[in-house]
Amino acid sequence: MRWFGAAAGARTSGSWGWISDGEDKPHATIGYEADLSDRDNAWLRLHYRRNDEPVDYRVRLVTSTPHYGGLRWWFICPLVRNDGGPPRRVAKLYLPSGGKYFGSREGYGLTYTSCQESGKNGRLWRALGAEIGIDEKTIRRLMKDKAA
Repeated sequence: MRWFGAAAGARTSGSWGWISDGEDKPHATIGYEADLSDRDNAWLRLHYRRNDEPVDYRVRLVTSTPHYGGLRWWFICPLVRNDGGPPRRVAKLYLPSGGKYFGSREGYGLTYTSCQESGKNGRLWRALGAEIGIDEKTIRRLMKDKAA
């Protein structure tokens, strides 16, 4: 796990800050501390302020061994699953607007923009189809053929 300057067997700490164009002070910072000295009990501690409230917690880290060798580090999502299942092993964590803790996409129910937009024009296609007397599926096919 090199993204925060640590390697297996090491301890490290630091912080990141985000600066907007034209500003000289960060508008957001996050501190971290990582202990990778024991692969079975590795963790990453995150501490930051969210809406002027201090947030400080640990995220468990685990490894897997890829077929090409070495180690692959994973986060264990700190969010409790709604379905009561075991914690998720994930490669990335997110902090969406309104969230307090970093968590997985699935934990927060996040989707990709393309998924959100896939049904965006359904009402339009249905209205157009009804106007000219054809079904939504046919009008979608016609519009797709015309675009190609």
